[in-house]
Amino acid sequence: MPTSLLTASVTIWCTPPTPCLPGQAAWLSADEAVKASRFRRPVDHDRFVTGRLLTRAVLGERLHQAPEDVDIRLGAREGAAPGRPYVGPGPSFSIAHAGSWVLVAVVDPAGPPLPGAASAAVPGAAVDVGAGVDVGVDVESTAPARAHLADLLDAVPAGERPADGWDAESFTRSWVRREAVLKAVGTGLLAPRDDLLLSRADRPARVVHSGGLLPAPDRLAVRDLELPAAWPSPSTGKAVTLGGREGHPRRSGTSPSAGGGEGATYLAAVALRSARGPVALGSVRVTDGTALLARHGITARTTLDQP
Repeated sequence: MPTSLLTASVTIWCTPPTPCLPGQAAWLSADEAVKASRFRRPVDHDRFVTGRLLTRAVLGERLHQAPEDVDIRLGAREGAAPGRPYVGPGPSFSIAHAGSWVLVAVVDPAGPPLPGAASAAVPGAAVDVGAGVDVGVDVESTAPARAHLADLLDAVPAGERPADGWDAESFTRSWVRREAVLKAVGTGLLAPRDDLLLSRADRPARVVHSGGLLPAPDRLAVRDLELPAAWPSPSTGKAVTLGGREGHPRRSGTSPSAGGGEGATYLAAVALRSARGPVALGSVRVTDGTALLARHGITARTTLDQP
């Protein structure tokens, strides 16, 4: 008998980084508070904290809990490699941040779309599931690839090279797809480069080959993510810019595309991993995390102008 195809939908909540007020610090676990205190630059601190606050706001509403009661843990979830954050029981989620972006992706329960979310449905499988899959999301600046493209190309397989050759945008596109898949699996960048081959960067995203400890290609799904330009501020009604140009570094780290820079643009991707069988992405909904935080008294205010 053929194996049935699971279709899972994802909601992605977007907001700019914002300073944490004293009362909101209670939302963080002790380990998160320690990690936050170690960031030297305010903007790096605020990206990390905003990601955790937004995650707790989203999961709190989903699980009917106060945000500070959402228990985020690190470890293995349903066969995934250890190290990814999760809540148990609860939906799989993934956090990404770069420049003026903080994204939280959450696997949806079976059911109708959330009201007010921009949805792009894709023909897929027969059954929509909210359990048994993990999600990964990534967003990156094109600036590092623009400045150091030749030094970064070894980070992705040659088989992902577009027909017209690499440039900053195509490399960053390939990279965010890769990191989204590896975050969904739970290995992160510990997986050897050649264990994962994706489609060429100038073609629609898909997994071509996977090996080593990674699931079979049909248990992985990946899609490019279109980012909105801005959301209206709940307090002023004016647009809060999320995308576009970024004049300050993103962060330090091991990602080949870590960093920002003058004139940077941002690309993103979302991926799924299934422990139960073949999987497909159903709808991907991009919605306003700024308004959600505002309902909890957190007003988005970017800190990118801080040194």
